[in-house]
Amino acid sequence: MTSPDGTLLLTGATGFVGMELLARLLEQTEYDIVALVRADDDRAAQARTDELLETLVAPGVRPHRGRVRALAADLETPGLGLSPLASDRLAATITAVVHCAASVSFTLPLDEARRINVEGTREIVKLASRAYARGTLERFVHVSTAYVAGERTGLISEHDSDVGQGFRNTYERTKLEAERIITDSGLPAAIVRPSVIVGDSSTGWTQAFNVIYWPLQAFARGLFPTVPGDPGACLDIVPVDTVADALLELVRGPVRGGAFHIVAGDEAPTNAELATMAAEAFDAEPPQFVGVGEDETAEKRAGALVPYFNVRCTFDARRARDLLGATPPPLREYFPSLMRYAREARWGKTPTPRWDARMQPRVA
Repeated sequence: MTSPDGTLLLTGATGFVGMELLARLLEQTEYDIVALVRADDDRAAQARTDELLETLVAPGVRPHRGRVRALAADLETPGLGLSPLASDRLAATITAVVHCAASVSFTLPLDEARRINVEGTREIVKLASRAYARGTLERFVHVSTAYVAGERTGLISEHDSDVGQGFRNTYERTKLEAERIITDSGLPAAIVRPSVIVGDSSTGWTQAFNVIYWPLQAFARGLFPTVPGDPGACLDIVPVDTVADALLELVRGPVRGGAFHIVAGDEAPTNAELATMAAEAFDAEPPQFVGVGEDETAEKRAGALVPYFNVRCTFDARRARDLLGATPPPLREYFPSLMRYAREARWGKTPTPRWDARMQPRVA
């Protein structure tokens, strides 16, 4: 029986943003979902997905088997590693695609980053284009990053793309290259550009204790007394629920195109403000800020994050807020919940299932 909402193809379902969207699709839509999952075969892909659902959705409301169908796939393989039959069936049935899968590593060599983020996107676009040519596909949604703006300064518009900017790393560069593939495809495509993604703004729950979490953890342990960055520069942070809610609106609302910044924007805290929040959370003295080149140990500790402590731009988000309602709360309002969950989960060593955390919201 065909779902009234159609069939949605989801990549990156096992990643942080993908799993948050998957939970919302199950809770708030009637889409049948096909998840492309890295695995040895379809059986292993389904087992991995079923295990994920046990973490995402409470036992009493988990979907009947078959609502989420997993297929083994590989973004780095021509044709996604799918059999011709499986590929043809998808092209004949998918009405929506949400492409979340990517490598978020800042340190991959350029050729490796391109294989995943650029060529993987190209393969997804090829499949979506076949479905669109057959009159099946209605919309395509791609998750990028606000930091495709690279090393630009000033106000960054959602309409901006490649203006010759330099990049801090191969992640930023390849995500912009992936955007070009999508905009050149002719698909009815929306591009979602989040900033630094953290846990749920209500519960603090997160599956991924990375990016900003590890320097915060190090600071909590007294291992980050100095920060190589500009105290007045802003670090744009957005909770995962705002990102996932925006994606949900793009797959169930009117078909929309173009790019959307899912960001804090004007509400983004300065590094000094973030340091004060951390100091209050851990009852410690705020770290000292030093210029680049002044503290080799601090720079080595911060690693690939150093450039993000010196960002001199602000992301405009009027389209996202006007059309998607993507307005995150100020970080100061939910930062205590983030840190409370991080401590309770021992920074990822003893995580709580998402559904359990949602039943017991942690308020600041």
